[in-house]
Amino acid sequence: MNIRFAENGDIAAIDRLNNRLKAGGREDEMPLNPSLPGEAKYRPEGFPIYRRIMIAEDGQEVRAAMMLCHHNLYIHGKKQDFCWTKLPLSEGIIDLKYSLSIIKLMKKAEEYQPFLMGLGAGTPESDGHRFFVKMRWSWQPVPFFFYPVRVSKVLRCLRYFEKNAKLRFGALLGAYSGAGAVVSSLLALRRKLSTRLSAYEASVVEGFDEWADQIFYRSLADYPGAIRSDAVSLNIVYPPDDRRYIRLRVRRKGTKHEVGWIVVASKQMIDNHYFGNLKVGTLVDGFGSSENVPALVAAGIDHLVRIGVDIIVANFSHAAWREACRSFGMFSGPSNFHIFVSPQGGPLLEEFCPLDQLHVARGHSDGMDNLI
Repeated sequence: MNIRFAENGDIAAIDRLNNRLKAGGREDEMPLNPSLPGEAKYRPEGFPIYRRIMIAEDGQEVRAAMMLCHHNLYIHGKKQDFCWTKLPLSEGIIDLKYSLSIIKLMKKAEEYQPFLMGLGAGTPESDGHRFFVKMRWSWQPVPFFFYPVRVSKVLRCLRYFEKNAKLRFGALLGAYSGAGAVVSSLLALRRKLSTRLSAYEASVVEGFDEWADQIFYRSLADYPGAIRSDAVSLNIVYPPDDRRYIRLRVRRKGTKHEVGWIVVASKQMIDNHYFGNLKVGTLVDGFGSSENVPALVAAGIDHLVRIGVDIIVANFSHAAWREACRSFGMFSGPSNFHIFVSPQGGPLLEEFCPLDQLHVARGHSDGMDNLI
């Protein structure tokens, strides 16, 4: 196997790999354009945040491929290079003759950049999750939170309840008999949001600018571990011309002091295997000092409620963001969104920088694939 980064001339071969996997009953496919959404337009030359495809080919065809998203992570204020991994795909899934191709590809990736991380990978029974475990990567689930804005509709439509007859019966009973509780819950949420936002103002902005730089570097001390989130980085990941993302800039009323930002998104699901036909709002990403995180979460929830979502979901690892979600009545649920760290990936998830001190959100490493 020859392991290398893909070039323009490899696109047809990668497409053929996708077609073979599809014919073999697999749904995942490698994007033919690996660039981050805002990379072409908003990335200055030489800026260290970009994405490329690494391939394993045998002289005839591409047998395995994955994307490496080059990024920066701050650990206790010190900047380190790392790569997010995405979609390790192998023809070995459908043909055992090529089963070692993905192993060789991952080993080469670890030689290229020892500090690798991944997000997602589904349940522990999924192929992706089992693969990272076999490669001896450490992992932990990133906590999942949800708030049913339209409780009756959520209880009727959420596919989670279909897996258990007793839960389904209880959900339907609650949906048709709990109208008073629904109204009370929503009113309580509105009171909490109004109280928290009374000293702040949130405005929708098209993109990130110098004010985001100030927030990031001023607040960094509150985060022992944080993905680089200055203005250039954010515009590469959440580009201003991508209208699916709503960027909320939060400031104090009167003084106009910058306190942080939060990105949200919404999507009308159609026969989704998790959410059925619900309109799902997501707290995608955000940053600010720990003391201001509740105001950021409140701004995100308030905006999503006002645009009419049925349910709000979020994944946050840092303790301040977890507590803010709970304080507004968001429920915890089982998480299939995991963080994986390569064996040489530094002290993450360990005592030096445990998960609740690392700021990871749903929007990191393409965590929004199914929610926008």
